[in-house]
Amino acid sequence: MIKRNIYLMLVLTSVCSTSLQAEVLSGRGYASVYIEAIAKSMLGKRYKWGGDGPYGYDCSGFTKEVFEENGIELPRRSKEQAKVGRKVYKNQLRKGDLVFFTSKHHTVVNHVGIYLGHGKFIHASRFHHRIVISPFKEYKKYFKWGRRVT
Repeated sequence: MIKRNIYLMLVLTSVCSTSLQAEVLSGRGYASVYIEAIAKSMLGKRYKWGGDGPYGYDCSGFTKEVFEENGIELPRRSKEQAKVGRKVYKNQLRKGDLVFFTSKHHTVVNHVGIYLGHGKFIHASRFHHRIVISPFKEYKKYFKWGRRVT
């Protein structure tokens, strides 16, 4: 636990704003802030179809790794992750929620990311070939639902 807290503070110092650091220190939103910090520490890592790290991630491999670092086990595939936790709708999304999408070629869930608030989410993007932060509005046509597991 001490090792994890030291790691969290290092990550927060390097990738998060002062307001996020204050949230953690005050005890509010610990899980979602920690999830955000771990996810942001992986920005730029390579996309690899079927990848679950450390040399490349697909979308569900990325979310599985991030949540595992927070002590939360998720299934491997996005389709299965879409059934875990409490379902939340777009207007109920909070930082740290999983967000699920379809595509123009699929009618079932085939993509997952982590909602960061302020209309953004982080995900392993096949299009960008890496882990990126994207505006939610660019994907809203394909959004299905969110899941809260924290």
